[in-house]
Amino acid sequence: MSKLNQVLLDWKQGDIHGLEWFRARGVDQRLAYYYNDDYLEKVGPGVFVRKGDEVSPYGVVRFLQQELGLKLHISGRTALELQGHSHYVALGSKTRIYLTSYEDKAFPTWIKKLEKSFEFVFKKSSLLAQENFLTTQSESGFDLKISTRELAALELIETLDLSGSLETAENYTQSLLTLRIEVLQKVLEECNSIKAKRVFLYLVEKSNLPWFKKLNKEKINLGTGKRVIVKGGELNKKYQITVDRDYGENPF
Repeated sequence: MSKLNQVLLDWKQGDIHGLEWFRARGVDQRLAYYYNDDYLEKVGPGVFVRKGDEVSPYGVVRFLQQELGLKLHISGRTALELQGHSHYVALGSKTRIYLTSYEDKAFPTWIKKLEKSFEFVFKKSSLLAQENFLTTQSESGFDLKISTRELAALELIETLDLSGSLETAENYTQSLLTLRIEVLQKVLEECNSIKAKRVFLYLVEKSNLPWFKKLNKEKINLGTGKRVIVKGGELNKKYQITVDRDYGENPF
C-alpha cells in the first residue's frame, strides 16, 4: 500500500494515468485494479483517475501525448486562445479543446465519457506534410504540445465553416500583431491548403497588419483558379476568393 500511497501523493489534480505509469513507479497493475473502488476510478482500458477528482482536459491531453505517445497537439482556436488571442466566450456551454493529428490513428472513444465540462474536437489534418511548428506550454500545471500562433492561425481557418462569413476568422486575425515573420514564412511555404493561405493573406492585408509587407509572397504557392469561400459572396480579384459582400470596396 505504501507505493500506492506515494503514487496518490504525486498525482496531479485532474490528471489521468495508465498502467505503464503505475508500473514505472513500482505499482503492479493488479494492485491498481484492487484499489480501484477505494482510491482510483477506472475511466478507460487500463486508465485511472484519482477517486473524487474532476478530470482536467489538459490532464487528458497530457496523457494522450506523453503516455500513449500520440502525435497530436492543441491547435487552431484553442491554441490561439491559450496564447492570448481570445474573442468568443460561450456562456453556459462546454469548453471546446481543438486537437489536431497528422497520424492515421483513431482518437480513443472512451474519452467521450470524460467530457462533462469540456469537449474535444479532433481533426486528422493534411495541412502540413508532418507535425511541425509546435511549442510547449504549461496549462493547469501540465506541459503540453501546442501549435505556435503562426500555425494556429492557419489551422483556425482550415477548420472554420467560412461559407456564411469570414467574420470569425477576421476577428482572430486582427489580433495577430506580433507574429514571427521568419516562422510564418516557413508555415505558409509548407502549408498544403490553398484555401487557408489565400483567406489568411487576404484577411491579413485587409487588416493592415504591420508584418504583412515583410512576407516573401513569391515563395508561397497560392495555386490557380478561383475558390468559392463565402457562398454568394463577392470575388476578390487579387486572391481569387469569394468574400463577404460588404468587403467589396477593398482596393486590393
